Amino acid sequence: MNALVLYDSRYGNTERIAETVALVVQLAMPTRLATVEEAAEDGELLRDLDLLLVGGPTHRHGISDPLEAVLTALDPRALDDVRAATFDTRLHGMRLVTGSAAVRLGRLLRRRGAWLVSPPASFVVDGTVGPLRDGEIEHARAWTEDVLRCAGVRGRAPSEAAAAR
Repeated sequence: MNALVLYDSRYGNTERIAETVALVVQLAMPTRLATVEEAAEDGELLRDLDLLLVGGPTHRHGISDPLEAVLTALDPRALDDVRAATFDTRLHGMRLVTGSAAVRLGRLLRRRGAWLVSPPASFVVDGTVGPLRDGEIEHARAWTEDVLRCAGVRGRAPSEAAAAR
C-alpha cells in the first residue's frame, strides 16, 4: 500500500497542513509528499496509489488554478478504486461565504473514479496570507487519523509510534 499527499500552497499554510498529514500517514504506510508542480512534471506520480490526500488553498471560492489543471488533466478513470480525502485552507466563516477548495477537490476526484472516504476538511487561516489559527496543526493530525480509520488503513497510531521511540 502506498499514499500520496498532493498539495498546492501560496503562502505556506497549506504546506504546513500537508506536511502534518504526510507525517501521520507515513506511520501507517509508505507516503510521498508532493507539490502540484511536481505532479505537473511527473505524470507517473498519481499512478498506483492506494490512498490520495489532496489539499490546497481556497481561491475565489474554489480550487487554485495549478491544482485544478493537474487533476482535470487526468484520464476520467485514472483514480478508479483509489481511496481519497481532501482538505483546504480558508478564511474563517461559513462555506457559503468563504468557499471551499476541499469540497470542489472532492467532486473532481470523484469524477476521476476516486472513492472519498471522509468528508472534506478545512483548516482556518487568519487573513489572506495566514498564519494558521491556533490548534489547526492538531486538527490536521486528528483529521488524518480519522481518514486512515475510514480508509481501513491499519498501522501504528501516532500516539503508539511516539511511545515506541
